[in-house]
Amino acid sequence: MINKNIFLIFTVMILSLTLVFAISGGIQAQSESDFPSDDLTIIIPWGEGGFTDVMVRPLAEWLEDYFEVSVIVENISGGGGVIGSKEIEKADPDGYTIGTTSMSTITAKYMSPSPPDMSNVDAIAHIFNIPAALVVHKDSEWETLEDFVSYAKENPGEIMTSNSGFGASVHMNTVLFEKAAGIELSHVPYDSTGETITAVLGKHVDASFSNLPDVVEQVRAGDLRLLAIATAEPHDNYPEVPTFTEKGYEYVTGNYTGIVAPKGVEQYKIDILAEAMKAATQDEGLREFMLSNQFSPEYYGPEEFRAFLNRTEEDIEYMVEELGIEIVD
Repeated sequence: MINKNIFLIFTVMILSLTLVFAISGGIQAQSESDFPSDDLTIIIPWGEGGFTDVMVRPLAEWLEDYFEVSVIVENISGGGGVIGSKEIEKADPDGYTIGTTSMSTITAKYMSPSPPDMSNVDAIAHIFNIPAALVVHKDSEWETLEDFVSYAKENPGEIMTSNSGFGASVHMNTVLFEKAAGIELSHVPYDSTGETITAVLGKHVDASFSNLPDVVEQVRAGDLRLLAIATAEPHDNYPEVPTFTEKGYEYVTGNYTGIVAPKGVEQYKIDILAEAMKAATQDEGLREFMLSNQFSPEYYGPEEFRAFLNRTEEDIEYMVEELGIEIVD
């Protein structure tokens, strides 16, 4: 009788535990499938009309259809992106408030007394970039990237490259390629992006590692020659132009926009948001909109985007700490 009672008690316990696990599993599955069930907010740490704002607003509209919830875009400008970035860090980590990040979020460390900290956010997805591109004059002796690098190695410091000021993005693009290719170039600073391009057009300098949107008109007109683009994959608008990566250089640079969340958001929510961003970058309409503005839609998931951010921080630290470059934008 005792053994029979023990058996019955044991059976009841097993059935009870099974029921508990089934209920808790069902609740978890239901809660995961319900996210998001309320409005989402995307914080942009810059004002309206900037390139991030222009690109993210169509994304927000797309996400409204994807999730069937309202997606609110909130511009919190000030401090070169610092104020809005810190608002993202301080937001409730419930997955309903996310935000954008770019190169300036990282460079703020060297420009602001109270900068944002990338360790305070979780990476969700890289969604697009504004790649650097190596351009030379249409009559340049260098037809290919291989020609350019070969000459630079044989003649250290002879190739003159223009930029919009020491510590500006074009200068940083150039320095990073010097590091990647093991070459030495001469840097010629100008006061503006326009002057940087004019210098190449006038043959006052030999080349520039400018951001692609800044040179696209001159490339289309045939006045400048594109030797390579710093994207991870071939650019949809220029499939015939090689990437630095496919030529053997670890060089994917330029500005970018990614999506982050305050630290501590549950992983399943990060995954759901990341999957939505991936689908968005594959959407034909959004891709066409980005490409028409010379931005390259390029998705990295949470782990890959975090690795990308870490490499970017290391690159900036190298330029500041080892080369003594003062970041200006």
